[in-house]
Amino acid sequence: MKKIFYGIASLILTVTILVGLVLSVNIDLNIKIRKQIYRWLQDYEIVQVTPSIYWVDNGGITEIEHSKQLMSRYLETGLTYVNIDWILDSATTYHIDETIKKIEIIRNNDLIEINAGGNIAVNGVAQEDKVEWISVDGLNYLAYEPLTKIDVLDRFGIAQQSITENGNIIFVNEKTPMDTFQVTEETLVFSTEESIRDYYKSVQNDSFYYGIKNLFNKPEVLGDAQGQTVWVQNIENDLYKVVGSDNSVGYVSIETPQAVVTRPVNYFHENRNLSLEEPVYLTWEAVYSYNPDPEKIPNMSGLNVISPTWYELVDSSGNVSEKVSQTYLQWAEEQGYQVWALVSNAFDIDRTHAFLHDSKARRKFIDYMVDEAVTNGYHGINIDFENVYMADRDALTHFVNAFKVAAYANNLILSMDVTVMGGSDNWSKCYDHQKLGHIVDYLIVMTYDEFWQSSPISGPVASFDWVNKHMIQLASVVQSEKLVLGLPTYTRVWREKPSNSKANAMTTSATAIGMSAQNALIEKYDLELIWDDTDRLYYATFFEEDAHVKMWVETAETLSIRADLVNQLNLGGIALWRRGFETQDVWDALNKVIN
Repeated sequence: MKKIFYGIASLILTVTILVGLVLSVNIDLNIKIRKQIYRWLQDYEIVQVTPSIYWVDNGGITEIEHSKQLMSRYLETGLTYVNIDWILDSATTYHIDETIKKIEIIRNNDLIEINAGGNIAVNGVAQEDKVEWISVDGLNYLAYEPLTKIDVLDRFGIAQQSITENGNIIFVNEKTPMDTFQVTEETLVFSTEESIRDYYKSVQNDSFYYGIKNLFNKPEVLGDAQGQTVWVQNIENDLYKVVGSDNSVGYVSIETPQAVVTRPVNYFHENRNLSLEEPVYLTWEAVYSYNPDPEKIPNMSGLNVISPTWYELVDSSGNVSEKVSQTYLQWAEEQGYQVWALVSNAFDIDRTHAFLHDSKARRKFIDYMVDEAVTNGYHGINIDFENVYMADRDALTHFVNAFKVAAYANNLILSMDVTVMGGSDNWSKCYDHQKLGHIVDYLIVMTYDEFWQSSPISGPVASFDWVNKHMIQLASVVQSEKLVLGLPTYTRVWREKPSNSKANAMTTSATAIGMSAQNALIEKYDLELIWDDTDRLYYATFFEEDAHVKMWVETAETLSIRADLVNQLNLGGIALWRRGFETQDVWDALNKVIN
């Protein structure tokens, strides 16, 4: 018996020695065996993490800033809270009036108001339920459960996954496209990005398998995601942050995600818009101290919209001055023109700031303008708010959105004048072009003053390439049919003189003149026009006393070249600043281009 035992032992020892020798020589085989042993022995340790609140949308999976405070409130009251910023999209704006503690939310044609006491009105109709509104470090949150009772969240697509034992609270944006996939095999879910990187860095390193204790190492994980459909945010390559149907939030490594699903982009209906059945052909009627005599206005071939500058914001309380002429209105009707009365902010930046942040002033202003439009039979209203603090950008957008709700309720076309994208903070960047373009019926782009009145160097009011570049840029973020191309019927006479204060330098000054005055100057000095093929404008120059005078000359031809961008870019039409500056041949020339 002992001989048999010793024989078996010797055999085992011999085999072991031989295997050891083989494995010491064949490193690859050694590692493969150790990896297989690790797979057989592998187990993991489930770790518990502190429950938190997450927001899932196409921007990713985000733990919200005040999870700890809001989770504490949930444990006390049973209420969960949504951040008001989650509702923002191309169709939605909100504004909080701090003086009276009121939230005003607008989406499409719905107006939702929530006061400090939690009372809610939807399109002016008071709701029975109240919603708690709290502020934490300047961020505003609304109680989710009461909102679901009044069918408000359906407008915004915010949904909460059922709360599970792990305690996480998951809110999902159902109105934007997000990727999900079905996990078809055991996939470990790690609690942090650091832990999953450390784990895979270890198991991918051959030296890891030489430590016997490592073969019995238990990675700390949240569990596995096998069989779950998870929301995914790709971190890099095969590393994903996921939210499981069990509300677990963690990190997984999957080489080939299965069954990727993308939610539809247009979860909600598009914003309702009004428009003309033909291209817009508009001119502004500049009314300063008095209205023109309509009988002296010549024929404007093809024109279908006229916008008199009759209204102006006069104070921060929302009061408006007016210069309406019933005679002019009657004439416009007889000519078959639509009237889109213009209302401006007088370009007063501080007055505008105070006005935009006063909900009562905004309502007073909007109600007055809509009443004026209905009473006088206007077809539309043209908003011309310029020189606005960049910090008031969102407030301006919300004001326009509120104006739209009232305008559409009365079947009024709403248009807004904006400068091109880029430029200065207060004259260009103050406009959220993309969002405003979604809200209004027409965004009228003032594509002029490439070189402005106080420009340090002389140049054209609107060269072709400059205009073309900016309209292409805008058409990439705004539906092109809603963009109206603004054209100048004026030029600038530039006078350059040697500087008296700086060596080898010139000083410039400019005077804006209409096309008729421009032609008179050309005739007076018998100027020879030079065609500038880059700017697609005519150029003239001469000396006058001690000044070198330069002009980039506008004609019916040069305006027509830019007007053809309506056809090339499928724009909504053209608008001329302003009537009275043009020569008579302009009207027919532009009409032939756009129609």
